[in-house]
Amino acid sequence: MARVLGVLRLSRATDESTSVVRQRNSIERWAEDRGHTIVGWAEDVDVSGAVAPWQRPELGKWLPSTIGKDVSEVEERRAWEASRADEWDIACAWKLDRVSRRVLHVWQLVEWTEEKGKALASVEDGFDLSTPMGKILFSLIAAFAEGELEAIRFRAKSSFAHLMRSGRWRGGFVPYGYRAEKDPETDGWKLVPDVYGTDTAGMVREIVRRVVEDGEALNAVCRWLNEGKVPTSLDAQRIRAGKEPKGALWRVGNLTRMLRSHTLLGRVEMTEEVELPNGKKGTRTRLVRDAKGQPLQRAEPLLTRAEWDRLQAKLAENSRPNHGNRYDRSPLLRVAFCVCGRPMYRNNGRHWMYYRCSSRNISGAECGQNQAIRADLLESTITDAFLDAVGHLEVVRRRFIPGTDNRAAIEDVTRALAELREDREAGLYSSELGKKEYRESFLRLEARREALLAVPNEPDCWEDEPTGETYRERFERLTDPAARNKELREAGVRAVVHGEELPQLPGLVERLVDIDAANARETDKVRVLHRGRVALSFPMNLGRIILDRTAITA
Repeated sequence: MARVLGVLRLSRATDESTSVVRQRNSIERWAEDRGHTIVGWAEDVDVSGAVAPWQRPELGKWLPSTIGKDVSEVEERRAWEASRADEWDIACAWKLDRVSRRVLHVWQLVEWTEEKGKALASVEDGFDLSTPMGKILFSLIAAFAEGELEAIRFRAKSSFAHLMRSGRWRGGFVPYGYRAEKDPETDGWKLVPDVYGTDTAGMVREIVRRVVEDGEALNAVCRWLNEGKVPTSLDAQRIRAGKEPKGALWRVGNLTRMLRSHTLLGRVEMTEEVELPNGKKGTRTRLVRDAKGQPLQRAEPLLTRAEWDRLQAKLAENSRPNHGNRYDRSPLLRVAFCVCGRPMYRNNGRHWMYYRCSSRNISGAECGQNQAIRADLLESTITDAFLDAVGHLEVVRRRFIPGTDNRAAIEDVTRALAELREDREAGLYSSELGKKEYRESFLRLEARREALLAVPNEPDCWEDEPTGETYRERFERLTDPAARNKELREAGVRAVVHGEELPQLPGLVERLVDIDAANARETDKVRVLHRGRVALSFPMNLGRIILDRTAITA
């Protein structure tokens, strides 16, 4: 008489053909016929057959976690003691695929049971591992089980792809800005922009406008969303389902991922597990592509491609270190600089706010070339001097005009080819059918890339667009320090604070210096004026001014 561990597994709890009750009854009859005693059950429901037996939630409690691993005796002994492996003699399943659908996993388990004086049994398969013929039969059964797993995966993948290619929604998480609606032309569902009720599509566009046009940082946008109690994606789904929202908060990380996602273009992204160069497992997110290798268009886009590109450029700009695009930044952040070249930061003093060289934040690294200056004095000096010089000029914004540049599309196709190769190397196209599918996809992508390379490109460009508002009118309207800081930086204003009074200049002097103006990096002429300890400079081409670009020596 032996102690039997009953092994039960279902990939889906609703699978009636291999229900837990049916498996349990078969194992009980098998044990009773042989005079064995069942000492326990390892019941794993909603667990894939690809999961190793010793890694399953319930069966893993009865097995050491070191099976199939090359470990020391001490580690193996500790894993044995942490498990319930000494409580049973035979592990019996209804069929072998209830133990595992991986040949490697099954053989590793068999080798371990033979080494430890235990046994593995299957009620329906009836194999006997004590004979050579039984081992051959066992190998064939295990191979068929693994083949069936690959077939299940292929069918699931094909069903998933078919639903998306037909524009249908397969269920699960609804991307922010969309809602799932019944398709009147089919029996399925589809994703459409959420433009009524919760109106998350409108909220997406407002968020993008604040980031791109108003220049708000994502911290500021999150603060605005939370203060306004705007529902998050999950809360919006609960509201649409007639449930009370949980009041989840917006997070900068989640907002960033949403704004960087291609789902705003109506496309589909998928996250998959990959093997990293160091041999460890990791995840990656990539676009789902159609039969031609192009990004799959599942729903109507919330943004145009030009709007999405501008958003990505703005997010990349704001993510630069020391960029200073913060919610509560001072009006002169990245505008006022010490004579040593470091930025000046606003700090609390005993009676006033002061601007000091940032070198004072580093112990022992003070530049010694400057002294603190009162914040209100420096801010008013720079603002007044700037408006005295250019306050009458009209504010001109640069508008992005997308061209017909195919480089992005070529990069998409090249990336799709690389992903296809990675999938092949990972063994996803190992069957004959898979090899044929791989060759066809590769040839389609190669043809697409050749066609794109043959089309001449016209690069994107920028166009100056008058706003109908002067700088003085703009500053009178803006009261928020962050908004004024944004305006000064976009105008290319740079204020250098010296340690002593500067000599007065005869009006505005033109100099040839290196500047970092709004949306451009070039060597250009700037206008310079002195006010007390401050040397203020800004581009000569600011506003509607057309000047000779020849060098003028001050």
